[in-house]
Amino acid sequence: MTQLKIGIEEAPASKVHDSTAQYSIVVFCNKCAGAHETLISITIEGGPVHKQSISDFYNGKSLPKALSSLSSECFSCPLTGRQFIQKDTKQIFLVPIKGRPTTENDARRSRKAHGLS
Repeated sequence: MTQLKIGIEEAPASKVHDSTAQYSIVVFCNKCAGAHETLISITIEGGPVHKQSISDFYNGKSLPKALSSLSSECFSCPLTGRQFIQKDTKQIFLVPIKGRPTTENDARRSRKAHGLS
């Protein structure tokens, strides 16, 4: 699995996490009309709370290079076995990975919370 880390500025607070969260990348398939996992995950500061296309999330802003390159990447359809490229960034989605967002004060990561300081 590939993992990337990017940030976002000035996104509406009600639609974003207030900390760093992990997302999987899902693409809409041109071959079978289904949505497929890409085995790519990214970490975004202030990312969307719910599934959202990268086009909608970065509306009015330039896409980070790591995400803009996805529109020229070749993916494999697990149903047809055929390769496809999804050029439409409205059909490439950020999907929050279940679990809590992580923060510097997260008890799971804090040495003080575990009595290790």
